[in-house]
Amino acid sequence: MVLFMSILAIIHMIRTLNSLTFEVKGGVASATAGAIFYTNSFVGLIIFFWLSPRWGSLQRDWRNMEHFMDSNKNIRPKLRWKLYVISASILLTAVFEHLLSMMLNTTKYDWSGKSGNSTFKNFLYIYSASSHEFILNILKYNFALGIVIFIVSKLATFTWNFTDVFIMLVSTGLAERYKTLNKQVISLTSKHQKMDWCSLREDYATLSSMVKKVDNNIAPLILLSFANNLYFICLQLLNGLSKPNSGIINDIYFFGSFLFLIVRTIAVTLLTARIHDQSKVVLPLLYTCSSSTYNVETERLIYLLTTDEIMLTGMRFFAITRNFMLAVAGAILTYEVVLLQFNVSVNK
Repeated sequence: MVLFMSILAIIHMIRTLNSLTFEVKGGVASATAGAIFYTNSFVGLIIFFWLSPRWGSLQRDWRNMEHFMDSNKNIRPKLRWKLYVISASILLTAVFEHLLSMMLNTTKYDWSGKSGNSTFKNFLYIYSASSHEFILNILKYNFALGIVIFIVSKLATFTWNFTDVFIMLVSTGLAERYKTLNKQVISLTSKHQKMDWCSLREDYATLSSMVKKVDNNIAPLILLSFANNLYFICLQLLNGLSKPNSGIINDIYFFGSFLFLIVRTIAVTLLTARIHDQSKVVLPLLYTCSSSTYNVETERLIYLLTTDEIMLTGMRFFAITRNFMLAVAGAILTYEVVLLQFNVSVNK
């Protein structure tokens, strides 16, 4: 069903971009939003299906990593509540944002129930005609089509949000492992206790290997997430800057949805970048290590942490660090200027 909606949205995009009435139909936003949204959902589902048989092997590698580090008497990070908070905050906010979107698209529906048209069939028609007009321009509306639109739109919205949540949870699990290991090293050095540099180097090497295995599996999701979020941030900005005031509900939805999208994108970036940040935390301590405790294993650990770039990537197109967030902000500003100029020239 998602593929079906994607095809219809792409057909609409091709028709609109080739139309002489391009500016009347809403410009770039109206032409491409549906195609990008549903194609992103379809590609996301394909990636998750591709990942599912690999996930068991990745879980075994993760478990082996934890068993190995536990055998070296390392403390396990407490993750449960952190993962609960991340999941609940993003998904519950997404539900609220989507309900607000549905309210915006059903303003013509009689919620009081006083008229005879206050039926589920009428609700579906109003919702479909408002939110998926591009579908009804291609296919004649019927109740079955309304059901498909309603269900698939929810599935696509969940896929989009779950992709970001999934990346945040996996990144948090890896970053917290580094954090607890760093705390142990800092605690031992502050107490001037003897260090088992060989075990520490093996722990960091094991974690580094785990990050690379995770990156090999979820890199397509990271690329999809950032590409999609970047597009919709530009789209929301374009809509906000180019459209006149259209009511308080519309304004509330725009600001709420845009803020949620920005916060979610920043959260994905910062939580993923923590892996790179935490992997470098102990380097200053290693550089100031006393000569009495410095040995070959210490040197090997320094070499590992300085030369091995430990981070998640978007299929090697970009690496997620804190600096990457500035690059994304610059790209958004650049694309927004181009889109605004394009819309102005078309409207003229």
